[in-house]
Amino acid sequence: MKKIVTLTTIIALSGLAQSQEAAQAEAKAGKCPASACRKACDAGCGGTTIKLAVTGLEKEGAAATTTVKLGALAGISECGACDQSGTVMVKYDPEKLTVADIEKAVAANGLKVTGHKTSMKVQGLACQSCSNHLTTVLGKAEGVVNVDKVCHQSGTVMVTFDPSKTNLTKIKAAIHTTKYKVVENKAKDCESCDKAPAAQS
Repeated sequence: MKKIVTLTTIIALSGLAQSQEAAQAEAKAGKCPASACRKACDAGCGGTTIKLAVTGLEKEGAAATTTVKLGALAGISECGACDQSGTVMVKYDPEKLTVADIEKAVAANGLKVTGHKTSMKVQGLACQSCSNHLTTVLGKAEGVVNVDKVCHQSGTVMVTFDPSKTNLTKIKAAIHTTKYKVVENKAKDCESCDKAPAAQS
């Protein structure tokens, strides 16, 4: 009987180690390990959506409890938290909640909001040198906390910014000082990205 219990424990621990290794490999590759995580990282801007950069999600259970607590708030239709990228995504009704309300709820769960996140498609990024150049330009832009990603292969730019100092319009303007241009998606234009900073002031 002891042999069976020992064997079962070894198999369980082996499976856990493999799943943790797979999650770490995905994280190194820039991917989030779970579908809820991917929702927080990749969610588009259909409706009023805010993406918050937060610290503290790496604590055990923090992502799950944050999602549950935010999901219980009236006015939030969808939310997700990714501990790998430190992102909390919330789709909400601005007539029922403000960005400050959402940030307060996140902070009440023991997390610290360090900025807002935005992503966009940019054309003209032909090589790694282009990505490096745009990373440098955005890194010097006022209010940009971190340039999370500039990928010439996918044409994707992801930035964390301080909404009290800048907004999406100013970030796009910084990109347009170079030869690279933001691809405007008229069908799914995100109104919240420009409005979110105003909601805090």
